[in-house]
Amino acid sequence: MLFTKFFAQIIFITAILFNITNGVDPNYILSLVNQERQKNRLSNLTLDSRLTRAAQLHTDYMASIKNLTHDDRSGSLEDRIRAQGYNWSAVAENIAKGQVNETAAIKTWMNSSQHRQNILSPKYKHLGVGYSNNGNYWTQDFGTPA
Repeated sequence: MLFTKFFAQIIFITAILFNITNGVDPNYILSLVNQERQKNRLSNLTLDSRLTRAAQLHTDYMASIKNLTHDDRSGSLEDRIRAQGYNWSAVAENIAKGQVNETAAIKTWMNSSQHRQNILSPKYKHLGVGYSNNGNYWTQDFGTPA
């Protein structure tokens, strides 16, 4: 059990370092999301390593096929998140392509009613963030544990 937790932390740190190396800081995206939530008197989300892995894997998939999609060869959003060990009661996903930084990505999502609804939903507790500089693909995975 201790090894599993340690291994999960290593993967989480690796995902964050990968994103930062590619010019994106998941913590900055989280802070932008939480600023929007605070404006609406909603509780803050926290980053979750399992959602971050799911988001990064999906982002890498979209970059590899050069297409924006919620579909994935790994299965549905629900299946992809469950495969990372996140047992959920609610999940949602925001994707985007072409935005050059975190602020632009958040702005795009906040200007879309469905994406805005995901960011501002009170039912979500956790966030995962994925980014690929190969086409500037972005993924946010939202979740609430079961």
